[in-house]
Amino acid sequence: MAQEAPATVDLGQVVVTGSNLPTETSELGRAITVLEQEDILALGVEYAADVFRFVPGVAVSRTGGYSGLTQLRLRGAEANHVLVLIDGIEVAEAGGGEFDFSSLLARDIERIEILRGPQSGLYGSNALAGVVHIRTRRPTPGLELGGNVEVGENSSRQAAVSIAGGTEELHGRLNWIYRSSEFDVSEDNSLIGREDDQDLNRTVSGQLSWLASSALRFDLLGRFTNRHADTDGFDFSGGPLQGLPIDNDGSSKTEDLTLGLSATLTLAGGRSESRLSFEYTDNETVGTGFGSEASREQIRAQTTWLWQDRFDQRTTLFLQDEQEEYRNTQPFDPTQIPTQSRDLLGFGVEHRASIDDTWFLGATIRRDDNDQFEDVTTFSADAAWKIASTGTRIHASIGTGVTNPTFFEQFGFTPGQFKGNPNLEPEETTGWDLGIEQQFLDGDLVMDLTYFDADLEKEIVSFFDVTDFLSTSINQTQDSERNGVEFSFDYSPEAPWRLSGTFTHVDASEPAGTEVRRPENTASLTGSYVFADDRASVAANLFYSDSQLDNDFRNFFVIFAAERTELDSYFLLNLNGSYRITPQIEAYVRVINALDEDYQEVLGYATPGRTAFLGLRFDL
Repeated sequence: MAQEAPATVDLGQVVVTGSNLPTETSELGRAITVLEQEDILALGVEYAADVFRFVPGVAVSRTGGYSGLTQLRLRGAEANHVLVLIDGIEVAEAGGGEFDFSSLLARDIERIEILRGPQSGLYGSNALAGVVHIRTRRPTPGLELGGNVEVGENSSRQAAVSIAGGTEELHGRLNWIYRSSEFDVSEDNSLIGREDDQDLNRTVSGQLSWLASSALRFDLLGRFTNRHADTDGFDFSGGPLQGLPIDNDGSSKTEDLTLGLSATLTLAGGRSESRLSFEYTDNETVGTGFGSEASREQIRAQTTWLWQDRFDQRTTLFLQDEQEEYRNTQPFDPTQIPTQSRDLLGFGVEHRASIDDTWFLGATIRRDDNDQFEDVTTFSADAAWKIASTGTRIHASIGTGVTNPTFFEQFGFTPGQFKGNPNLEPEETTGWDLGIEQQFLDGDLVMDLTYFDADLEKEIVSFFDVTDFLSTSINQTQDSERNGVEFSFDYSPEAPWRLSGTFTHVDASEPAGTEVRRPENTASLTGSYVFADDRASVAANLFYSDSQLDNDFRNFFVIFAAERTELDSYFLLNLNGSYRITPQIEAYVRVINALDEDYQEVLGYATPGRTAFLGLRFDL
C-alpha cells in the first residue's frame, strides 16, 4: 500500500494510455505514471483531485472548498491542455474544454494512468500537454457487493454501494455514490460575514460486458453525475472588496452524462484486433448569472495487426469522427448566436516494434480535418532502451500537440465583463523529454529522473479591451516556454512497509512573465506500514508546494489589467489508518491537513484546515 510508482517499477505492468493497444510500461519511451486502487486507498483521500498531488509533473488548484473549480495542469500547461478520459471516453465539458475535477470522487476508481508530454499524435486536440486516463472498477463474473459509509467534520457525509456479477459470457457492475459537505469557500471578511457553502454530489455509473463469442465482445457503459454547489461571488464593483471573492447566495447545478458502446473483434488467433465505438457526453450547468449546455459525439474505429517476426511489430490504423455543440444559456443577449457547433475528422497510424527485447520503438502520425480551423498534422515518437544487466532503462519521447480554442473563448458572453473572440486560432506545441530509470537492491528500489522541454505557440490569454471595457481572449504573438525536471522513487521491500516520493521543478513562462498557479517546485513523500497479520495498516502522506503566482484584480480599475500576487508555500500532511474487523468489513480513520496549515491555492479562497473522517468499507 502506497502511492504512485515510476513508469517501470513493475516490469510486467500493462497500460492502455500510451498506445492504441495494451503495452508494458517498460516498453514505452513516454513518461507515464500508474496508480492502482491500493495506491489510491493508501493516500486516504475521497476526491480524485487530491490523488494527483502525489504525481510528478502535476499541479492542482482548487477555488476554496471541495465544491470549487478544481483544475489539473501537466508540466506547466493549462488545464484545457490535458485530455481527461474516464473508461476511454473524453469527459471534458465541450464549452470550457477542461474537466472540473471537483465532480470526481475516488471511491469506484480502479486505476489511473497519467501520460505526460504532447500526445495529439495519438489523441488529437486537447492532448497538448498529456492525457489522464481514469479506469473505474470492472465487472466480473459471480456476485460481489461492496461499498462504504463515512462521516466527518465540515458536515461531511458519504455513502457508496456497488454490485457486480453475472456469468462468464454476460456480466456487469452498478455503482452509486453520495457525498455532501459544507465549507466557507471565500476567506472570512467581516464586511460581508461568513456562510457555509454546501457541496452535494450524486454519481451513478455502470458497465455491462457481453462475450457474444470467443472472437466478439460488446461493452456498454454509462456515468451520470448530479451536483449542487453553493458558490461565492466575485466583487467587480470597485469598492473595498474589489477583486476578491465574497459571500453571497450564489449556487450552481451541474449534470454530466456519459455513454459509451463498443464492439471488439479478435481474429487470426489474436493477431488481429478491431474495435468500433460510439461515445456521447452531455453537460448542463445552471448557476447564478451563468449557464451553458454542451455535448460531444464521437465515433472511433481502429484495427491492429500483430506481425509475427523477430521485431515483434504491430501496426494500428485509427479513425475518429467528432461533433461538438455549445450554447451559452445565460446570461442571454439578443446578439448571441444560440448554438455553436464544430466537426472534426481525425485519422492516423501507429507502429511499434522491439529489437531483442532491449530496444522498444514507437511512432504515430495523425491528420485532423477541422471545419472551423486549419487542418493540422501531429506526430509523436518514443524509444526505450533496457540494459538488463545493470537494471537501467533509458527512455525518450518527442511529439507535437494542438488544442483548439474553447467555445467559451470564442463565443462566450457575460454582460459588462466578457466577450468572445471568434477569430482565435488553435494553440500548438512541440515538446520532448529524456529520462533514466535505475533499479537498486535487486529491484526493491526504483528511481526515475526525467527532463522535459516544450515551446507553446499562439497561447490564448485574457486581454482587456479599453474601447468597450470588456475582457476577451487573444492569441499571443510570442512563444511561451515550459521546461523542468521530474523525479520519483519507490522503495518496496518484502517487509510490510513501503516508501515513495516525487519532486518536480517547473519553469513555465509567457511573454508577460511567470505563468500563474504553477508552483516552481513541488514534492511529496508517502509511507505505509501493514501489521497485525495484514489486518491493520497506517499511512502518512506529505505534500509540499512552493510559492506560486496568481492573478490579482484588486487594482484593476486603476491599471486596467490583472497584477500578479505571490501565494505562500505550504505543507499538507494527510494521515490514515485502517483495521479489518472481519474479512469483509474494514474500519478506517483519516485526517486531512493534519498540520492545520493555513494556505491558499487561488487568491482570496479559503482551504480546509485539519479535518477528521471515520468510515467503514465492506466487500461481501
